[in-house]
Amino acid sequence: MKNKSIIIFLFSFLILSPVLISAPKVTGNVSQSIDTAGVSDTVKSGSSGVQQTLPIDTSSAPVKTTETYIQADTVKKIDSVLTETEDENKLTNTRLFIYILLSVLGLALFFFIFVINLFKTFHKKRSTRQSLLLSWNLFFIVTIVWIFIIWGIVAAFWTVPSFMIVMIFLFIISLIMTIIAVKSK
Repeated sequence: MKNKSIIIFLFSFLILSPVLISAPKVTGNVSQSIDTAGVSDTVKSGSSGVQQTLPIDTSSAPVKTTETYIQADTVKKIDSVLTETEDENKLTNTRLFIYILLSVLGLALFFFIFVINLFKTFHKKRSTRQSLLLSWNLFFIVTIVWIFIIWGIVAAFWTVPSFMIVMIFLFIISLIMTIIAVKSK
């Protein structure tokens, strides 16, 4: 390991020594002055045939300035956060009242049709217990369908997953109860 480090040091010393030797030497005070008074714009060639650089006098050329006119913006910009978006399916108090009123009126009508009138029809051929179960189960099924029509389709809640899960669950429960009511004696 020690031999390798010595070899790397010697190798780097041999490569870097010519670079350090050929570097330009800087002496103490170096001053540089530029004389632009008598310099012409022509290219001068030296005695060795090498061309010197072309001095350019920028003070003699006229400077063109462009004026930019910025027109003031007089249009009042509206912040999109402050604007109220209008949604057609917005549930207002009036619509909520109408949906609740339609639901209650439908439930009252179905109660009268299925529980009161249908019970009398079922009671003629079946027992009281089975007639009550069937009439209440049919009322429950029709009520679920009515609530789905009013709240799901008209009020546009059929896209809400929680509403659909509850409706499907209630419909399955009502079908199971109807099967139990038909098979009971």
